[in-house]
Amino acid sequence: MKAHRLLSLGIATLLAAMSSSLRAADGDAEWQKVTDAIEAIKSPKQRPKSREEAIEFLKTSLKAFDDALAAAMKAAPKNPGRYDAALFESMVGRARQMAGVNAPETPPVTLEEIIRAEDAKPETKSEASFINVMQSLEAAEESGDTTAWMAKAEKHLKDFPAEKRNSMVEGKIKSIKATADLKTKPLDLKFTAVDGREVDLSKMQGKVVLIDFWATWCGPCVAELPNVLKAYKELHPKGFEIIGISLDSDKGKLEAFVKERGMEWPQYFDGKSWKNEISSRYGINSIPAMWLVNKKGMVVSTSARGGLEEKAAKLLAE
Repeated sequence: MKAHRLLSLGIATLLAAMSSSLRAADGDAEWQKVTDAIEAIKSPKQRPKSREEAIEFLKTSLKAFDDALAAAMKAAPKNPGRYDAALFESMVGRARQMAGVNAPETPPVTLEEIIRAEDAKPETKSEASFINVMQSLEAAEESGDTTAWMAKAEKHLKDFPAEKRNSMVEGKIKSIKATADLKTKPLDLKFTAVDGREVDLSKMQGKVVLIDFWATWCGPCVAELPNVLKAYKELHPKGFEIIGISLDSDKGKLEAFVKERGMEWPQYFDGKSWKNEISSRYGINSIPAMWLVNKKGMVVSTSARGGLEEKAAKLLAE
């Protein structure tokens, strides 16, 4: 009996040793260092207090990540941890540029490869699919053909329904569909402005109208305002109008801001911020958003922010 127990203990010890050896062979310890390096960048113990500190932090942290990844790839190049590292790398391009730290010259693992990988964690595949969808959006919008993107986005929602950021994809799908509908008939927009003016876009045909989705708390919106004011001053006498759709929640602040900045055009306000009824109707999920409506009441541009005055002048000349 004693001998049998000793034999059992001996086998258990041997199995434990073999298990430890296998774990070492898989390189888990080295890949854990990669994970730690990623977390140190995502959640620093002390937040940088200046741009200089941020750049220095990124230089040090990205170097630590690169060193850890090189060691892990040498120890266990097939470890599933490589997918998490590749996913992280797909998101730090701007950080590397800011810090002046080039990515290591290693064969890249693409987001598509992560999505297809049988040994990648489900949550890693889900996040890779989300990033892949959102990264391909800009090119689709620039080309003006979002058909392929819509198919990709809908497949992502079907394949990864539990992805925590799916609301962003759903919102963009809604926005694109709403924008497509805009170009089939004159825009229907009617409301009472915050100053009591009655606004009815159907009665403004013959004019060129900018629909400006904005808010006083939106930095880029405020930065764009001088261009909007300039276009209004130059082109209003020729038939250029502006309708503001404010996503503010403080009516008093909006009224004071409009008066101070000399914004003479009517403003829609319902105090619901991102749940603003008009912006929600058209799937607006980022501001500033600027639409141009031609003399026939048709939305002809949903990206009028750049070169507003030139675009509006061209429509006025039609």
